[in-house]
Amino acid sequence: MTFFVISVIAGFLTVLAPCILPLLPIVIGSTGEGKNGISKRSLVVIASLAVSVILFTLLLKASTALIAIPQSFWQYFSGTVLILVGLAIVFPALWTKIPLVSRLSISSNKAVGAGYQKHSLYGDMLIGGALGPVFTTCSPTYLLIIATILPASFITGLLYLVGFVAGLVVALLLIAYFGERLTSAVAKRMGTAEGVKRIFGILIVIIGLAIMTGLDKKLESKILDSGYGATIEFENRLLEKVGESEKVSELDMETEKTMNDSADGLETITLAGGCFWCIEGALQGVEGVVSAVSGYAGGSEEDAKYLLVGKGTTGHREAVQIVYDPKVVSTEALLNKFWTSIDPTDAGGQFADRGFQYTTAVYYHDEGQKQVAETSKEALQKSGLLTGDIVTKIESFTTFYPAEEYHQDYFLKSAEHYERYKKGSGREDFVEETWARDAAKEYFETAEKEEITTVSQARGNYEYTDEEIAEMLKNLDPLSYHVVAEGGTESPFNNSYWDNKADGIYVDVVTGKPLFSSTHKYDSGTGWPSFWRTIDDDSVKLQEDNSLFITRTEVVSEGGHVGHVFDDGPVEEGGRRFCTNSASLKFVPREDMEKEGYGKYLYLFEDEKGE
Repeated sequence: MTFFVISVIAGFLTVLAPCILPLLPIVIGSTGEGKNGISKRSLVVIASLAVSVILFTLLLKASTALIAIPQSFWQYFSGTVLILVGLAIVFPALWTKIPLVSRLSISSNKAVGAGYQKHSLYGDMLIGGALGPVFTTCSPTYLLIIATILPASFITGLLYLVGFVAGLVVALLLIAYFGERLTSAVAKRMGTAEGVKRIFGILIVIIGLAIMTGLDKKLESKILDSGYGATIEFENRLLEKVGESEKVSELDMETEKTMNDSADGLETITLAGGCFWCIEGALQGVEGVVSAVSGYAGGSEEDAKYLLVGKGTTGHREAVQIVYDPKVVSTEALLNKFWTSIDPTDAGGQFADRGFQYTTAVYYHDEGQKQVAETSKEALQKSGLLTGDIVTKIESFTTFYPAEEYHQDYFLKSAEHYERYKKGSGREDFVEETWARDAAKEYFETAEKEEITTVSQARGNYEYTDEEIAEMLKNLDPLSYHVVAEGGTESPFNNSYWDNKADGIYVDVVTGKPLFSSTHKYDSGTGWPSFWRTIDDDSVKLQEDNSLFITRTEVVSEGGHVGHVFDDGPVEEGGRRFCTNSASLKFVPREDMEKEGYGKYLYLFEDEKGE
């Protein structure tokens, strides 16, 4: 809304350009002293001019849409244009000396003269159409709106354009009605207001510099919050008693929501990483994240709003509360994404945002999250990826207040400005320089691969997507890859487990899914690990294999090839022999089963333990 109002004002002020103002009374206004009124001819000229400006701007906007222009370009484009506008206001003589401006202005003036002489509908339309280039070249305020429209989305840009044209039409109608008397009065006032104009021009230059550096984020937020915060404060004073009941109601709703999350198997964690726009933008799209809400965490005050938290005295941090499905994405994976979106060594804030409210923290909601967070932080510190100490706090969750609505999904609703801020604040460059290095990539890729197994085990069914399986296969040694991924066979009597007699279970080398137990293993004399049954009825799948010109039954797991099953096993145990490859298996000794998450299979060894 703020930029729409600016667009209307810019359109209204466009007529004040020195090369436009003297021309307008002759073209669209009454030239007689004391005569007021808007003729039909003036309306045609004004309408044609408005259409000309709209078509020219939309054509310019469409041309940019056909080219993949990075957001960083628009940051510098808008800032540069605004700086030029400011300089043109401060030094108007420089603007008229630009060759292109001068030539277009002369050509347009000739077309205006030709149309004026025709005294017809076509001539009036020609006048309005010819005035379009004059407005686009002679008026710095048009460049001001172009700097806003081009980087915006099409719908947002169209809204700004409508506002600009509306302001322009109102100014033209006033000139058409009052004629030369109005323009003369305005011109006289302008001549005595050079100081004011220069101050205005300098302010525009400063705004341009702010946009180029991304510092306009704070300015925009304060503009939005100043009115919003005052309104809320007024409402709270009038509705104090109702407000108290509403707080209780909100608390009940939050409690009910948390209970529902627990019932659905979802978990919640709250992460503070400086500007919540950036943390929400980084985590919102992670698979398994159900919701990400920007707000204010911790603090001693009973409520939190942007204006109050922004002072840095309430003890709140800008944070994002994440609800996620641990069966899809684990706490550790979320924290890894969080680390790569911040500078965890900065104790004074994050990048351009300074103060306690922008410091980093992990607010855990249970002891399990606390342990994961501390382990993740310690591992990152030991990795050597960062030169300083990690100062991110790990604290117990206490309170969270959702931020104002315009802050929610800001990375989507105001994508252009969000990208400019992220670049200008220094966050984007830090992320690229620190977390995009080969060492950092390798560290987090390894963690991600290990995490795939952890998450699947949490699912309880060891189901994976094809993409996940492909990633995990890359971790295998050459022999295991050949056997599992390519259906190969290892050498008999020369493999890891053919004569292994220790108690334990054998799991899929790729997924970690339990496949066989030592209690079902026997010496088949073949030189390969042999079992007379699987650990569970659904541990493996059986499928037809015709690779050696004979029909065999292949044993496969989620990871890939395991071996074959034959009908020459122990008769007393059912007569089947699962002939496997050691390279397809990983042995977990009985004493390590509880630690590695296979405690539920310890019952297989209870009889042996009793003996």
